[in-house]
Amino acid sequence: MFGRNAPFALVAAILAGMALSIGGCASDSSGDDESVAGDENEVKVDTRTPAARRQYDANVAFATSYKAQCAAPRTPTGHPRVLLTGFGRFMSIGDNATGRIVSTVIPAAHYPETTPPAAGEVDAPAAQLSVALSTIMLPGAGPVDVCAMILPVFWDLAAILIAKEMDAFDPTFVMMNGVAGDRQPLWIELGATNRAAPLDDGSNQLRPAVSGNDAYAKIVDTASHDEDARPNLLSWHAVQAAAQAAVTRHDDDMDQDTRLGDLLQGVKLAGFPRNSNTYLCNNVTYVTGYLMSHPGKQVRLLKASPAIRNAVNDVKVTMKTDLHTVPRVFVHWPSDMATKHHAAGAEVMKAILDAQLSALAHGDAPTAGDNALADPTLQGGEFF
Repeated sequence: MFGRNAPFALVAAILAGMALSIGGCASDSSGDDESVAGDENEVKVDTRTPAARRQYDANVAFATSYKAQCAAPRTPTGHPRVLLTGFGRFMSIGDNATGRIVSTVIPAAHYPETTPPAAGEVDAPAAQLSVALSTIMLPGAGPVDVCAMILPVFWDLAAILIAKEMDAFDPTFVMMNGVAGDRQPLWIELGATNRAAPLDDGSNQLRPAVSGNDAYAKIVDTASHDEDARPNLLSWHAVQAAAQAAVTRHDDDMDQDTRLGDLLQGVKLAGFPRNSNTYLCNNVTYVTGYLMSHPGKQVRLLKASPAIRNAVNDVKVTMKTDLHTVPRVFVHWPSDMATKHHAAGAEVMKAILDAQLSALAHGDAPTAGDNALADPTLQGGEFF
Protein backbone atom coordinates (compact mmCIF):
# COMPACT_ATOMS: atom_id res chain seq x y z
CA MET A 1 0.00 0.00 0.00
CA PHE A 2 2.50 2.60 1.08
CA GLY A 3 6.23 3.01 0.54
CA ARG A 4 8.36 4.06 3.49
CA ASN A 5 8.18 7.63 2.23
CA ALA A 6 4.37 7.60 2.58
CA PRO A 7 2.45 10.86 2.86
CA PHE A 8 0.60 12.79 5.54
CA ALA A 9 2.97 11.84 8.33
CA LEU A 10 2.01 8.21 7.94
CA VAL A 11 5.49 6.85 8.51
CA ALA A 12 5.82 8.93 11.66
CA ALA A 13 2.55 7.48 12.90
CA ILE A 14 3.67 3.97 12.04
CA LEU A 15 6.99 4.39 13.80
CA ALA A 16 5.20 5.77 16.86
CA GLY A 17 2.49 3.11 16.84
CA MET A 18 2.80 -3.34 10.83
CA ALA A 19 -3.67 -27.25 6.45
CA LEU A 20 -5.39 -28.85 4.02
CA SER A 21 -4.42 -27.52 0.64
CA ILE A 22 -6.85 -24.78 -0.30
CA GLY A 23 -6.98 -24.23 -4.03
CA GLY A 24 -3.56 -25.88 -4.40
CA CYS A 25 -1.90 -22.77 -2.97
CA ALA A 26 -1.66 -22.79 0.82
CA SER A 27 -1.55 -25.58 3.33
CA ASP A 28 -2.13 -25.73 7.05
CA SER A 29 0.44 -23.76 9.02
CA SER A 30 3.04 -25.56 11.06
CA GLY A 31 2.54 -26.29 14.73
CA ASP A 32 5.28 -28.87 15.04
CA ASP A 33 8.43 -28.84 17.15
CA GLU A 34 10.64 -28.24 14.13
CA SER A 35 8.90 -24.92 13.50
CA VAL A 36 9.38 -23.84 17.09
CA ALA A 37 13.05 -24.80 17.13
CA GLY A 38 13.86 -23.27 13.75
CA ASP A 39 16.45 -20.62 12.99
CA GLU A 40 15.26 -17.22 14.20
CA ASN A 41 16.25 -15.82 10.81
CA GLU A 42 13.38 -17.83 9.37
CA VAL A 43 10.62 -16.18 11.38
CA LYS A 44 9.04 -13.06 10.00
CA VAL A 45 6.19 -11.52 11.97
CA ASP A 46 6.85 -10.07 15.41
CA THR A 47 4.20 -11.63 17.68
CA ARG A 48 5.73 -10.90 21.08
CA THR A 49 2.79 -8.94 22.51
CA PRO A 50 -0.60 -10.55 23.28
CA ALA A 51 -2.35 -8.09 20.95
CA ALA A 52 0.05 -8.91 18.11
CA ARG A 53 -0.46 -12.65 18.61
CA ARG A 54 -4.26 -12.22 18.53
CA GLN A 55 -4.04 -10.30 15.27
CA TYR A 56 -1.60 -12.87 13.90
CA ASP A 57 -3.92 -15.77 14.76
CA ALA A 58 -6.84 -14.00 13.05
CA ASN A 59 -4.76 -13.42 9.91
CA VAL A 60 -3.52 -17.01 9.77
CA ALA A 61 -7.00 -18.41 10.30
CA PHE A 62 -8.32 -16.28 7.45
CA ALA A 63 -5.39 -17.15 5.17
CA THR A 64 -5.75 -20.90 5.64
CA SER A 65 -9.54 -20.92 5.26
CA TYR A 66 -9.72 -18.58 2.27
CA LYS A 67 -10.93 -20.09 -1.01
CA ALA A 68 -10.27 -18.38 -4.32
CA GLN A 69 -13.26 -16.53 -5.72
CA CYS A 70 -11.95 -16.18 -9.28
CA ALA A 71 -11.33 -19.20 -11.45
CA ALA A 72 -10.49 -19.73 -15.09
CA PRO A 73 -13.70 -20.95 -16.77
CA ARG A 74 -14.03 -24.66 -17.52
CA THR A 75 -15.01 -23.70 -21.04
CA PRO A 76 -12.33 -21.21 -22.11
CA THR A 77 -13.67 -17.84 -23.23
CA GLY A 78 -10.53 -17.04 -25.20
CA HIS A 79 -10.33 -13.73 -23.33
CA PRO A 80 -7.11 -12.56 -21.74
CA ARG A 81 -7.27 -12.77 -17.93
CA VAL A 82 -5.97 -10.00 -15.68
CA LEU A 83 -5.44 -10.17 -11.92
CA LEU A 84 -5.77 -6.57 -10.74
CA THR A 85 -5.10 -5.55 -7.14
CA GLY A 86 -5.26 -2.46 -4.94
CA PHE A 87 -5.33 -1.82 -1.20
CA GLY A 88 -8.01 -0.70 1.23
CA ARG A 89 -8.08 1.16 4.54
CA PHE A 90 -4.96 1.79 6.54
CA MET A 91 -6.20 2.09 10.13
CA SER A 92 -7.65 5.62 10.47
CA ILE A 93 -7.05 6.46 6.80
CA GLY A 94 -10.31 5.29 5.31
CA ASP A 95 -9.71 5.89 1.61
CA ASN A 96 -6.93 4.32 -0.41
CA ALA A 97 -6.56 5.65 -3.95
CA THR A 98 -5.74 2.26 -5.45
CA GLY A 99 -8.69 0.45 -3.90
CA ARG A 100 -11.00 3.23 -5.07
CA ILE A 101 -9.59 3.16 -8.61
CA VAL A 102 -9.74 -0.64 -8.88
CA SER A 103 -13.36 -0.46 -7.71
CA THR A 104 -14.04 2.10 -10.46
CA VAL A 105 -12.58 -0.23 -13.09
CA ILE A 106 -14.56 -3.18 -11.67
CA PRO A 107 -17.60 -1.80 -9.79
CA ALA A 108 -18.51 -5.28 -8.53
CA ALA A 109 -15.35 -5.11 -6.41
CA HIS A 110 -16.93 -2.88 -3.80
CA TYR A 111 -14.49 -0.84 -1.76
CA PRO A 112 -14.47 -2.28 1.80
CA GLU A 113 -16.01 0.36 4.06
CA THR A 114 -14.69 -0.58 7.50
CA THR A 115 -14.00 1.20 10.77
CA PRO A 116 -10.72 0.79 12.66
CA PRO A 117 -11.10 -1.21 15.89
CA ALA A 118 -10.16 0.10 19.31
CA ALA A 119 -6.44 0.08 20.07
CA GLY A 120 -5.20 -3.44 20.77
CA GLU A 121 -8.29 -5.12 19.31
CA VAL A 122 -8.18 -7.47 16.31
CA ASP A 123 -8.66 -5.78 12.95
CA ALA A 124 -10.72 -8.46 11.20
CA PRO A 125 -9.09 -9.25 7.84
CA ALA A 126 -12.14 -10.71 6.09
CA ALA A 127 -14.04 -7.42 6.19
CA GLN A 128 -11.16 -5.66 4.45
CA LEU A 129 -11.05 -7.90 1.38
CA SER A 130 -13.16 -7.43 -1.73
CA VAL A 131 -12.89 -9.72 -4.76
CA ALA A 132 -14.95 -9.74 -7.95
CA LEU A 133 -14.70 -11.29 -11.40
CA SER A 134 -15.98 -9.23 -14.35
CA THR A 135 -15.42 -8.79 -18.07
CA ILE A 136 -14.46 -5.39 -19.47
CA MET A 137 -13.86 -4.15 -23.02
CA LEU A 138 -10.53 -2.58 -23.90
CA PRO A 139 -9.84 -0.77 -27.19
CA GLY A 140 -6.96 -3.00 -28.29
CA ALA A 141 -7.36 -6.23 -26.35
CA GLY A 142 -11.15 -6.48 -26.67
CA PRO A 143 -13.03 -8.41 -23.96
CA VAL A 144 -10.86 -9.10 -20.90
CA ASP A 145 -11.76 -11.13 -17.82
CA VAL A 146 -10.58 -9.27 -14.73
CA CYS A 147 -10.22 -10.67 -11.22
CA ALA A 148 -10.17 -7.51 -9.10
CA MET A 149 -8.92 -7.62 -5.51
CA ILE A 150 -8.96 -4.88 -2.87
CA LEU A 151 -6.64 -6.19 -0.21
CA PRO A 152 -6.14 -5.78 3.54
CA VAL A 153 -2.91 -3.92 4.30
CA PHE A 154 -1.35 -6.77 6.31
CA TRP A 155 2.15 -8.22 6.03
CA ASP A 156 2.21 -11.48 4.03
CA LEU A 157 -1.57 -11.98 4.22
CA ALA A 158 -2.19 -9.81 1.15
CA ALA A 159 0.42 -11.80 -0.79
CA ILE A 160 -1.11 -15.13 0.27
CA LEU A 161 -4.55 -14.03 -0.95
CA ILE A 162 -3.07 -12.96 -4.29
CA ALA A 163 -1.33 -16.33 -4.61
CA LYS A 164 -4.56 -18.26 -4.07
CA GLU A 165 -6.39 -16.26 -6.70
CA MET A 166 -3.49 -16.56 -9.16
CA ASP A 167 -3.39 -20.33 -8.81
CA ALA A 168 -7.12 -20.59 -9.56
CA PHE A 169 -7.38 -17.86 -12.21
CA ASP A 170 -4.26 -18.57 -14.29
CA PRO A 171 -3.85 -14.91 -15.30
CA THR A 172 -2.39 -13.54 -18.52
CA PHE A 173 -1.16 -10.42 -16.69
CA VAL A 174 -0.85 -9.44 -13.02
CA MET A 175 -1.03 -5.73 -12.15
CA MET A 176 -0.65 -4.73 -8.49
CA ASN A 177 -1.13 -1.18 -7.20
CA GLY A 178 -0.39 0.90 -4.12
CA VAL A 179 0.24 4.50 -3.09
CA ALA A 180 3.35 6.46 -2.16
CA GLY A 181 3.68 10.28 -2.14
CA ASP A 182 0.68 12.57 -2.01
CA ARG A 183 1.34 14.16 -5.44
CA GLN A 184 3.82 12.47 -7.74
CA PRO A 185 4.34 10.72 -11.08
CA LEU A 186 3.03 7.23 -11.58
CA TRP A 187 5.90 4.92 -10.61
CA ILE A 188 6.02 1.69 -12.63
CA GLU A 189 8.28 -0.54 -10.54
CA LEU A 190 11.01 -2.36 -12.46
CA GLY A 191 11.48 -4.89 -9.66
CA ALA A 192 11.32 -5.76 -5.98
CA THR A 193 13.75 -6.69 -3.23
CA ASN A 194 13.79 -9.43 -0.59
CA ARG A 195 13.69 -6.86 2.20
CA ALA A 196 10.92 -5.84 4.62
CA ALA A 197 11.23 -2.79 6.85
CA PRO A 198 10.23 -3.33 10.51
CA LEU A 199 7.19 -1.06 10.31
CA ASP A 200 3.68 -1.80 11.57
CA ASP A 201 1.13 -2.84 8.98
CA GLY A 202 -2.44 -1.60 8.65
CA SER A 203 -3.48 -3.33 11.86
CA ASN A 204 -0.93 -1.33 13.86
CA GLN A 205 -0.16 -4.69 15.51
CA LEU A 206 2.21 -6.62 13.26
CA ARG A 207 5.63 -5.87 11.81
CA PRO A 208 8.51 -7.95 10.41
CA ALA A 209 10.82 -9.38 13.06
CA VAL A 210 14.43 -8.42 12.43
CA SER A 211 17.45 -10.24 13.83
CA GLY A 212 19.91 -8.39 16.03
CA ASN A 213 20.78 -5.00 14.59
CA ASP A 214 19.51 -5.81 11.11
CA ALA A 215 17.62 -2.97 9.46
CA TYR A 216 15.45 -5.32 7.40
CA ALA A 217 13.98 -8.82 7.50
CA LYS A 218 14.00 -11.21 4.55
CA ILE A 219 10.60 -11.75 2.96
CA VAL A 220 11.29 -15.21 1.51
CA ASP A 221 13.95 -16.72 3.74
CA THR A 222 14.78 -19.56 1.31
CA ALA A 223 15.39 -17.28 -1.68
CA SER A 224 18.94 -17.48 -2.98
CA HIS A 225 21.31 -14.54 -2.77
CA ASP A 226 21.06 -13.94 -6.51
CA GLU A 227 17.33 -13.35 -6.02
CA ASP A 228 17.75 -10.70 -3.33
CA ALA A 229 16.54 -8.34 -6.04
CA ARG A 230 14.01 -9.72 -8.53
CA PRO A 231 12.92 -7.92 -11.71
CA ASN A 232 9.31 -7.53 -12.65
CA LEU A 233 8.30 -8.61 -16.16
CA LEU A 234 6.63 -6.19 -18.58
CA SER A 235 6.62 -4.72 -22.07
CA TRP A 236 8.11 -1.59 -20.54
CA HIS A 237 8.18 0.89 -23.40
CA ALA A 238 4.70 0.04 -24.64
CA VAL A 239 3.18 0.28 -21.17
CA GLN A 240 4.97 3.50 -20.19
CA ALA A 241 3.99 5.18 -23.45
CA ALA A 242 0.34 4.16 -23.10
CA ALA A 243 0.18 5.25 -19.48
CA GLN A 244 1.75 8.61 -20.30
CA ALA A 245 -0.67 9.14 -23.18
CA ALA A 246 -3.63 8.42 -20.89
CA VAL A 247 -2.33 10.77 -18.21
CA THR A 248 -1.81 13.50 -20.81
CA ARG A 249 -5.36 13.05 -22.16
CA HIS A 250 -6.77 13.66 -18.69
CA ASP A 251 -4.26 16.24 -17.45
CA ASP A 252 -6.83 19.03 -17.38
CA ASP A 253 -9.68 17.00 -15.87
CA MET A 254 -11.01 18.76 -12.77
CA ASP A 255 -12.37 17.06 -9.65
CA GLN A 256 -13.02 18.90 -6.39
CA ASP A 257 -11.30 21.98 -7.82
CA THR A 258 -8.14 19.93 -8.42
CA ARG A 259 -6.54 19.32 -11.80
CA LEU A 260 -5.46 15.72 -12.41
CA GLY A 261 -2.12 16.84 -13.80
CA ASP A 262 -1.32 18.53 -10.49
CA LEU A 263 -1.76 15.19 -8.68
CA LEU A 264 -0.58 12.65 -11.25
CA GLN A 265 2.61 14.17 -12.63
CA GLY A 266 3.57 11.94 -15.52
CA VAL A 267 4.87 8.37 -15.62
CA LYS A 268 8.30 7.10 -14.57
CA LEU A 269 10.01 3.72 -14.42
CA ALA A 270 11.34 3.14 -10.90
CA GLY A 271 14.56 1.23 -10.18
CA PHE A 272 15.27 -1.44 -7.57
CA PRO A 273 16.28 -1.94 -4.88
CA ARG A 274 15.33 1.41 -3.31
CA ASN A 275 15.21 2.00 0.41
CA SER A 276 11.93 3.88 -0.11
CA ASN A 277 10.31 0.66 -1.36
CA THR A 278 10.58 -1.89 1.47
CA TYR A 279 7.04 -1.82 2.82
CA LEU A 280 3.77 -3.59 1.95
CA CYS A 281 3.91 -2.74 -1.75
CA ASN A 282 7.31 -4.39 -2.06
CA ASN A 283 6.13 -7.30 0.12
CA VAL A 284 3.34 -8.28 -2.28
CA THR A 285 5.47 -7.60 -5.35
CA TYR A 286 8.37 -9.77 -4.23
CA VAL A 287 6.27 -12.69 -2.98
CA THR A 288 4.01 -12.66 -6.04
CA GLY A 289 6.91 -12.58 -8.49
CA TYR A 290 8.83 -15.24 -6.59
CA LEU A 291 5.89 -17.64 -6.49
CA MET A 292 5.09 -17.06 -10.17
CA SER A 293 8.68 -17.91 -11.07
CA HIS A 294 8.95 -20.98 -8.81
CA PRO A 295 5.92 -23.22 -9.42
CA GLY A 296 5.89 -26.21 -7.09
CA LYS A 297 8.27 -24.63 -4.59
CA GLN A 298 6.96 -24.28 -1.04
CA VAL A 299 7.40 -20.91 0.66
CA ARG A 300 6.80 -20.24 4.36
CA LEU A 301 4.96 -16.98 5.02
CA LEU A 302 3.30 -15.41 8.06
CA LYS A 303 5.93 -16.94 10.32
CA ALA A 304 5.47 -16.15 14.01
CA SER A 305 8.24 -14.77 16.20
CA PRO A 306 8.32 -16.23 18.73
CA ALA A 307 6.69 -19.45 17.62
CA ILE A 308 4.45 -21.17 20.16
CA ARG A 309 4.70 -24.92 20.61
CA ASN A 310 1.63 -26.82 19.39
CA ALA A 311 0.21 -23.65 17.82
CA VAL A 312 -0.05 -22.53 14.20
CA ASN A 313 3.13 -20.59 13.44
CA ASP A 314 3.31 -20.15 9.67
CA VAL A 315 1.48 -20.58 6.39
CA LYS A 316 3.03 -22.74 3.68
CA VAL A 317 2.30 -21.56 0.14
CA THR A 318 2.90 -23.48 -3.10
CA MET A 319 1.84 -22.49 -6.61
CA LYS A 320 0.73 -25.33 -8.84
CA THR A 321 0.22 -23.08 -11.86
CA ASP A 322 3.36 -22.22 -13.84
CA LEU A 323 3.28 -18.46 -14.38
CA HIS A 324 7.00 -17.80 -14.85
CA THR A 325 6.53 -16.15 -18.28
CA VAL A 326 3.45 -14.12 -17.28
CA PRO A 327 4.03 -10.35 -17.07
CA ARG A 328 3.70 -8.85 -13.60
CA VAL A 329 4.21 -5.33 -12.29
CA PHE A 330 3.56 -3.04 -9.34
CA VAL A 331 2.47 0.57 -9.85
CA HIS A 332 2.65 3.34 -7.25
CA TRP A 333 -0.02 6.07 -7.41
CA PRO A 334 -0.37 9.47 -5.71
CA SER A 335 -2.16 9.06 -2.38
CA ASP A 336 -4.08 12.32 -2.89
CA MET A 337 -6.20 10.48 -5.46
CA ALA A 338 -7.92 8.74 -2.54
CA THR A 339 -11.00 10.95 -2.78
CA LYS A 340 -10.78 12.40 -6.29
CA HIS A 341 -10.08 11.61 -9.95
CA HIS A 342 -11.07 7.95 -9.67
CA ALA A 343 -12.58 7.97 -13.18
CA ALA A 344 -9.42 9.39 -14.73
CA GLY A 345 -7.32 6.99 -12.68
CA ALA A 346 -9.40 4.10 -13.98
CA GLU A 347 -8.72 5.21 -17.56
CA VAL A 348 -4.97 5.26 -16.89
CA MET A 349 -5.17 1.83 -15.25
CA LYS A 350 -7.10 0.39 -18.19
CA ALA A 351 -4.59 1.93 -20.62
CA ILE A 352 -1.82 -0.02 -18.85
CA LEU A 353 -3.82 -3.25 -19.05
CA ASP A 354 -4.62 -2.70 -22.70
CA ALA A 355 -1.04 -1.85 -23.61
CA GLN A 356 0.41 -4.98 -22.03
CA LEU A 357 -2.24 -7.32 -23.38
CA SER A 358 -1.94 -5.80 -26.86
CA ALA A 359 1.84 -6.12 -26.68
CA LEU A 360 1.48 -9.81 -25.90
CA ALA A 361 -0.91 -10.28 -28.80
CA HIS A 362 1.48 -8.55 -31.22
CA GLY A 363 4.67 -10.33 -30.19
CA ASP A 364 6.13 -7.59 -28.00
CA ALA A 365 7.30 -10.03 -25.36
CA PRO A 366 7.74 -8.75 -21.80
CA THR A 367 11.30 -8.40 -20.56
CA ALA A 368 12.87 -8.40 -17.11
CA GLY A 369 13.05 -5.01 -15.44
CA ASP A 370 16.47 -3.40 -15.80
CA ASN A 371 17.74 -0.43 -13.82
CA ALA A 372 19.14 0.99 -17.06
CA LEU A 373 15.51 1.88 -17.89
CA ALA A 374 14.87 3.70 -14.61
CA ASP A 375 14.28 7.42 -14.40
CA PRO A 376 17.42 9.16 -13.05
CA THR A 377 15.45 10.33 -10.01
CA LEU A 378 14.40 6.75 -9.16
CA GLN A 379 17.57 4.76 -9.73
CA GLY A 380 18.05 1.48 -7.94
CA GLY A 381 21.43 0.27 -6.82
CA GLU A 382 23.41 -1.87 -4.45
CA PHE A 383 21.78 -3.15 -1.29
CA PHE A 384 21.48 -0.63 1.47
